[in-house]
Amino acid sequence: MRWAFEVERTGLERRNLIDLVESLGYKAVEVPGHQIVFRSDSMEAYSTPGEVWEQAKCLRELMVSVTEIDKEFAIGAVLDMSSEPPKRNIFLEVEPIIMKVTMGSPTLTVLPPLGLSEDQLAEWTKHKAEQEYQSTLEAQKAKLVPAFREPRAAKLLQLLKQKSHTGESLYKIYELAEGHPSQRKTFQNQFGISDVDFKRFADAVHNPVVSGSLARHAYEDTPKTPNPMSMREAQSFAVGLAMRWLASVRG
Repeated sequence: MRWAFEVERTGLERRNLIDLVESLGYKAVEVPGHQIVFRSDSMEAYSTPGEVWEQAKCLRELMVSVTEIDKEFAIGAVLDMSSEPPKRNIFLEVEPIIMKVTMGSPTLTVLPPLGLSEDQLAEWTKHKAEQEYQSTLEAQKAKLVPAFREPRAAKLLQLLKQKSHTGESLYKIYELAEGHPSQRKTFQNQFGISDVDFKRFADAVHNPVVSGSLARHAYEDTPKTPNPMSMREAQSFAVGLAMRWLASVRG
C-alpha cells in the first residue's frame, strides 16, 4: 500500500462513515495516530500525493454537496505509506463558512411492548437501534453509490434537490436518466415507459398550452395527446423514473 488519506472531520458516527465509504470500493485501514484512514486500489496507480488529493476531493464533493449525507465531511492529509512513519502531505484550501440553523421536525417514537424483562428490553432496544441504522444506511447508499459510479447520477441528484420544478428541470431529469435520444427505445423498454405516456409527459413539459409559463417552450402548439399530463403528474413521472434509474445504476 502506497497511498491513503485521512478524514479530518465528519458529522457521522465512525461505523456509518466507514460502511458508506467502503461501499464505494475504499477500505478503512488502521494507522497509528490517525482516527479514520481510507485507501483504495485505484489510488495505487498514482505517482503523486496531489493525484490522491484530487480523488479524495471528489469523494468530499459527493458527501457534502451532491448527496448532502455528511455536510461536515473534511479531508485531512494524504499519507505516503511507503515511509515510516507515514509522510503527511497537507493541501490547504480556503472554503466559505456556512452557518445553518435546522429547526426541529416531528418524529415517530416506537415504544417497546409491555411486560418485557430488563434483559428483553435491552435486547429490544439494541435490535431497534440496528434496524434504524440499517434503514438510514440504505437510504444514504441509494444516493451515494450511484453518484460515485455515474456522473449523470450526481447531476440528477442535484436537480432532485430543487423545491419546485418547471418543464425544463423535469425534462433534464428525464434526459439525464435516458442518457441520449439514440438510446430512447432501449431505455423506455427497460423502464416500461409506453410511447403514449412519454408523449403525455412531453406535452406537459414542452407546451405552454398545457402548462403555461412552466413549459420549456415559448411557442404554443396543439398537444400531441388528448390527455396530457398535468405538471404534478409530470413531476411524479420524472422523479419516479429517476429513482428507479438510480437504483439500476447502483445495481
